[in-house]
Amino acid sequence: MTEPELPEHVETLVVGAGTGGAALTGVLAAHSGESVLLIDAGPDYGPYGAAGWPSDMLDAKSIPLSHDWGLVSARPQSLDLPRARIVGGCSAHNGCTVSRGARADYDGWAAAGNPGWRAETVEPLLDWAHRGLRARRYRMDELTVAQAGFVRAGVRAGLPFADDLDELEAGVGIGPMPVNIVDGTRWNAAFAFLDPVRARPNLRIAGHVHARRIMIEHGVAVGVEVTGPDGRVAIIRARRIVVAAGAYHSPALLQRSGLGPAGLLRPLGIEVAADLPGVGGNLLDHACVELDFLGRPGLLDALAATAWNPDEQTVGRARSSRCDNGPYDVHVFMVAGANSGHPGLPPISLYGGAMRATSQGLVAITGTDPHANPSVDHRYGTDPEGHDRAVLGEALALLSEIAADRELADILGPEHRPGRDALAEIVSYCHPAGTCKMGPAHDPSAVVGADGAVHGVNGLYVADASIMPEITRGNINLPTAMIGARIAAGLLGLDPAQAAATPSAL
Repeated sequence: MTEPELPEHVETLVVGAGTGGAALTGVLAAHSGESVLLIDAGPDYGPYGAAGWPSDMLDAKSIPLSHDWGLVSARPQSLDLPRARIVGGCSAHNGCTVSRGARADYDGWAAAGNPGWRAETVEPLLDWAHRGLRARRYRMDELTVAQAGFVRAGVRAGLPFADDLDELEAGVGIGPMPVNIVDGTRWNAAFAFLDPVRARPNLRIAGHVHARRIMIEHGVAVGVEVTGPDGRVAIIRARRIVVAAGAYHSPALLQRSGLGPAGLLRPLGIEVAADLPGVGGNLLDHACVELDFLGRPGLLDALAATAWNPDEQTVGRARSSRCDNGPYDVHVFMVAGANSGHPGLPPISLYGGAMRATSQGLVAITGTDPHANPSVDHRYGTDPEGHDRAVLGEALALLSEIAADRELADILGPEHRPGRDALAEIVSYCHPAGTCKMGPAHDPSAVVGADGAVHGVNGLYVADASIMPEITRGNINLPTAMIGARIAAGLLGLDPAQAAATPSAL
């Protein structure tokens, strides 16, 4: 579709149209008459039903890679870090699992010096995002034979059957997972939060616009230098700038703009506008262990012949001996079928995730090229207390017990690379967070305050998963939408319950 002409000035400029940016923009545009421009480096294919949407981005059965940023983590081994370059962001290519997180997660954020983030405060916005993403739970009779077998094996291993896996109080259990799927379509954040406001005269959405740097003048963010759809460099001035480019690209944009650790920026020849050591630090994720299987003969053909046969449909939750005061800290789940998001792997993978992993990685630019991806080092399993490896070890033991179940073992077939030390090859759950940590100004690792405002810079905010001070213990798409809406509510002086009245596409 034809991209709109970029304005020279707007009141609010939002950088990044992923889940956080889409939710924030939806609330801002609906509750204010101020001009809002939402830009994204990827294409904008328009509203749901528009002819231009690629079929692979809509098909909820598989995880597409056609719009990937091409990020790779070098340690502990080379890992692909899929991120979608498209309006809708990673919600347009993910596995469609929905989770609110746990009440203890948000109460912990508030207790760490972030007022306004208690669970009782943000719950209306979690509910709003849940409605917007059209979330619902699978039924057992909708599961493939492999996924149903995984649930039954988990129950026999001691996990109670659960059908409340997207509730704040939900605890230990295994069952069909809640998903953002509508009639086979991955219902992404663009459909959920942008479609209801696309027609508003105060909103423009521009794809193929890459943010090069934020312009800082005398401690005030005044605009963004961008590469437009035609390849030309332009400057868009704004009264307020909100960065929502994700946990990898938000800190990279701040660093290119002179906001970050002075020791990183000065050697690159970047003038330091604000020495913020935390920018790019505190990189969090749900570290995972993985067991791979070849599948019994004929399994792939049987799955392909099933009317609805996505790779992921179920999830189990457990408490390790290291669990905090929350309801669980371990995920177990199965990917079975085409294994579309993991080319080169055999057809079945079982994963165990440390959902309160504490190891902190790093995102850092390596030069001044505004189009270069940053360096990403997750440093999985490196926390000095050994917490993450201990939790992953218990997750691996639970996975092994489930995999040994007679019914499931027949489905799994032979193990791929038997005897491999899964703890030596920790993998990503693809839930990066924390790299623009939210916290009080006296915290040297904090980048933004409880209102999302960047410390030491006026007129600049961050509103995506990068501001999580600690990672939520479920899949982070829904909490990220809540973050965007919560920051927008604060900007507009709205109570979260008022912001939750924002229309969504139903």
